[in-house]
Amino acid sequence: MKELLKRIYFKVGFILGFIEPNTSPPEILYKIGNVANRNSHIDGLIPQAITIGDNFVSSLNTYIIAHDASLYNHIGKHRVEEIVIGDNVFLGCGAIILPGVHIGDGAIIGAGSVVTKNVDAYTVVAGNPAKYKCTVAEYIVKCETRGVLFDTPKSFDKYYNNTLSDIEIKEFQNKYLKSKRSN
Repeated sequence: MKELLKRIYFKVGFILGFIEPNTSPPEILYKIGNVANRNSHIDGLIPQAITIGDNFVSSLNTYIIAHDASLYNHIGKHRVEEIVIGDNVFLGCGAIILPGVHIGDGAIIGAGSVVTKNVDAYTVVAGNPAKYKCTVAEYIVKCETRGVLFDTPKSFDKYYNNTLSDIEIKEFQNKYLKSKRSN
């Protein structure tokens, strides 16, 4: 029933002209490595100024913005600076990457961070503005010491092929809950 209502809504929308028919998949206008599966909002004005490497993982509500319109009302111009994100980078929930930032391979950007400056490879940054916290190796040791690391199911390797399904996510959740009960 829900699917039927959805079809009717779109059909009426096409007829009345408030919904454009989508005859082809949306074009990706930025460069991204082997994982197109991401949760980031990519700059809608100038996505071509963004390059993202392989094995990119972004949490919910992250933004990658290559332009700044703050001067438009004053001088009729936008500031545009390229953003380059290396391989194996993680963006925590709510992180914002601003124009001109380059993020090195293996970097971890903490949740809620506003990244205004370049981030070195294999470092952890967090805060507003984002500041260096430690190296990735030091962060791993901290997590091991606290006993908060959890083995991810092997099926999650499929993420890098853009094919992670609800089944694998459920497997991860069940494995985690089972490990919590055994502790």
